[in-house]
Amino acid sequence: MTEVAKAFTEQEEDIILQNLKASARRYAASQGVRKTTVDELAQEAGISKGAFYKFYPSKEMLFFEILEDMHTEIYQASAEVLRQNANLPPAERAAQAVLTACSKMEESGMMDFMERDVPHLLRKIPAEIQEKHYHSDETHIKGILADTDLNPVGGIDLAAATVRGLFLTISHREEIGN
Repeated sequence: MTEVAKAFTEQEEDIILQNLKASARRYAASQGVRKTTVDELAQEAGISKGAFYKFYPSKEMLFFEILEDMHTEIYQASAEVLRQNANLPPAERAAQAVLTACSKMEESGMMDFMERDVPHLLRKIPAEIQEKHYHSDETHIKGILADTDLNPVGGIDLAAATVRGLFLTISHREEIGN
């Protein structure tokens, strides 16, 4: 007698998605996308490899979603710092926001993930999905500056490029020297 596969309940699907995302975050911070297998992700979520594909068409799509989640968390934290410190001078507010973003990136393991995996990951994600969902750091930074009424002297483009440069510098801090 053959067993018939049963569908997951909505609650089970939510738990599985949470587990898949939590596993993907750990792997993103430690070994990266290329060294992580669908088998590992599925096993940690308590599902079969075949069931994994019910949730994501590929492991890259799961990691892409994690990347977007990390971006959102980092930029939301920075925006919150800017809002909470509205009484500070603009330069000090901006410095606090950048430090918050850097701390969040370090805590989440995003720096290593960005350096090691994101270029590869973006090559694997279809262009139409990237266009619809992926926003560059500059897009996020410009949005935060506009939403928090910060008007950098050199303009928003220069400020966004400067912040992006700081993030890249921090990601290479070991090579440069602390």
